[in-house]
Order: sequence, then structure tokens, then C-alpha cells
Amino acid sequence: MGNYNVGDMIRLSRIAKKMTQEELSEGVCSVETLSRIENGKHKVKSDTYRQLMEKMYQITEKNYAVCVSRDMELIEEREYFEDAMAKHDFEKADFYMEQMKKLVGKDASTQRYIRRESTFLDYYMQRITAEQLVEALEELAEEVVPQYKKFLDSDVIYPFREQEITLLKRLAVAYGRIDEYPKSIKICEMLLRSLREGYMAEWEIEELSIAANLSKYYGAVGEYCKSMELCEYVLPKARKYAYAYVLYFILFDIEWNKIKMIETGELDQGELEGCKEHIKGIYYTCRAKNNQIDMRNIKNFYEEYFGEAIELSIL
Repeated sequence: MGNYNVGDMIRLSRIAKKMTQEELSEGVCSVETLSRIENGKHKVKSDTYRQLMEKMYQITEKNYAVCVSRDMELIEEREYFEDAMAKHDFEKADFYMEQMKKLVGKDASTQRYIRRESTFLDYYMQRITAEQLVEALEELAEEVVPQYKKFLDSDVIYPFREQEITLLKRLAVAYGRIDEYPKSIKICEMLLRSLREGYMAEWEIEELSIAANLSKYYGAVGEYCKSMELCEYVLPKARKYAYAYVLYFILFDIEWNKIKMIETGELDQGELEGCKEHIKGIYYTCRAKNNQIDMRNIKNFYEEYFGEAIELSIL
């Protein structure tokens, strides 16, 4: 497979839909502009890309890519489900997933959404193993983006859509669950390479969680300096967009990396007390924000590593 760029993918999609350049460009841009885009001589703007893909029925907006059904009841159940998953309330999420399964129609995108999310939920509910999670998501990825494996070891720029990005992010996380971090790293790097072409509106927001996860995977394979570089890249962006989940994740990851670098002798042992105090500070900030998930993760690490309770006893 060649080194496809965004223009190539628009051209191939157009040909697959049996559309002429005149038909696709009508109401979006001139035929000449479309020709230059397809030949890689003109960088496509995010709005133009969206309109072109919409004309080929490649919906890019997140709400439609996640769940294209017009059934408002199904959309409402999805919102409840995603809120429960974000709060790690898996019992409640399981209830809403069962409701969605009753309402889902024949739309392929919605069915794939259900398969993807129910698989991850099954893992969190301990109904399947991490290995089974990887197997199920790999099967789904082969259906949704059958050529993605060919892009992992190349510099191919493929215009992944929101649903495809979410699926591949989930797959990277799943590989991390079975300690196959090199595969997690390759997937995240592939996604970042494509997103940074700027073909997607608000691509920087999408980039943050991927880069944050990548920093974790680099740390897991002992690449602490690379992990720290990513943390330093993500941190100001997370603050800019007030992305709380990524912000606390990265602040903790920085201290975790420092601790590992102290253990390997890359940083002085005297830095450890500062790491300890910073972790406590992150914990209390999460507590003030009622961020139960990060509180629990930080508390578990702190008490296991330092051998003491993170919260002071109140007499």
C-alpha cells in the first residue's frame, strides 16, 4: 500500500462512491481546488474536509459518528451510559447498555458503537479477560479500519474519523492491560501523526488524551525522558482547555516519572520528598474537585509506595 495522505483518501473514497470530481466539489469548492487537494498540492481545511466527507456519507461530527440513530430515546440512554462510564459506575452503565441494546436498529455505526462499548464494559465487570478484550477489539478494528495495521510502521497519514479514533484508543488501552506496551505506543503514535495534519476540527482536544496515554506507555517501557517530554507538551494544553481528566493524569505522571528516574539514578534521591509532597497536593486538589477516580488511583499508589496514609488523621 502506498504512502496515502488526506488527499489520497478523499480521492479513493470518491472513486469508491463512484462520484466525479464535479459531483463531489459542487457546493463545497471548485473542481480545480478538489483536484489540487487530491493530488496533495493543496492542504485541505477542516471545514472543507468535513463537507467533502459528508457528501460521501462519511459523517464526521462526533454525535453522529458515535450514534447515528434518530431515536431520541437511544441517544438519551447513550448519554446516561457515557456519564456512568466516566464515573466508573459500571453497575449503572450496565443497566443503560441493556436499554440501548433493546433500542438499537440496523445502522452499522450504531451497532459497532454498542459492540465496542459493551466489550469494554464486560471487561470492567470482569465478565471477560484482558486477552478477550484485545481479541474482540482487534476483530472490530479489522472491520472498521481494515488497513490500519499497514499504517503502524509507516509514515502514512490516514484521516481517521471520531469513531475510528475512539476504537483504536480503546485497543491501545487494551494492549496496555496485557502489558503489550509497544503495540499501545505504535497505535497512539499513528493516531497522533494523522491528527496533527489538522484535518479534523478541534483535533487538539482529541490529541490530548492520546498523548497523555502515550506518556504512560513510554513510562511503562522505561522511556522516562520521552514520557516526561510528552507530559511537558500536554500540560499547558490541558490547562488551556481546562481538561481536568488529562490535567490530573499528567500532573501525577510527571511525579511518577521522577520517582522512576530517582530509582534508576537519573535524578538525585533528594528529589523524592518533593515528589511525595506534589503527589499529596494533586490528591487534595482532586478531593476538592470531588474527583473520586483520580483520588482512588493516587491514594493507592501513595500508600503502597510510601507506606503511609495520604490523609492526615483528624483527632
